[in-house]
Amino acid sequence: MKLIVITGSKSLADEPSMVTKMFEDGLMTLHLRKPKLSTQEMRDYIEEIPEYFHDRIIIHSHHILAAKFNLKGIHFTATHLSKRWKYFFIRMRLRLKFVKLYKTRSYKRLANIHSKEEHNFDYYLMGTVFNNLTGELYGGFYEEALIAALKNSNKKIVARGGISDKVIQKAHDYGFHGIGFNSYIWDAENPCNQFLNVVKLFKELKIEIE
Repeated sequence: MKLIVITGSKSLADEPSMVTKMFEDGLMTLHLRKPKLSTQEMRDYIEEIPEYFHDRIIIHSHHILAAKFNLKGIHFTATHLSKRWKYFFIRMRLRLKFVKLYKTRSYKRLANIHSKEEHNFDYYLMGTVFNNLTGELYGGFYEEALIAALKNSNKKIVARGGISDKVIQKAHDYGFHGIGFNSYIWDAENPCNQFLNVVKLFKELKIEIE
């Protein structure tokens, strides 16, 4: 199952160094979500991370930086998916010289799984899926319907929202392609140690990390 870390919208002190440490400890995919950063600020953030880890970063904004830094991919937000996004995508393909990039987007509701996509995405972030206090499914998600949708869909769905140590086994059993950790990592006293705790729990549960 894919283990993803999603950055908080606000940057922490020395955050790029923490991200680098997580990469060194086995993190394969980081979603870099910083909606308030300018292109230059995002560039500065990425430049603080060693170049050999750049191909593990999926960027949520300032997509053109994916070409400059040889990033893993780009995430399409609601803005990108407006009526104009297909023209944006054509320009992006030209600029990136057809480099293979992961392309991801987000879903908010279970019904979105059944929607037809005009373009192919490698996987979809869906949430909020879990209640962060109880670990139970969040309102609007029901176990039987969720399991059936994940099983019958040909889409790879990554659970996000309310993700903690309580839900790793559940997410795996439900059939999610992966889970995306956000506040559970970044709100911890030591985010790097918290990431290591997650990796340890995956191993204890005998869930292979992608």
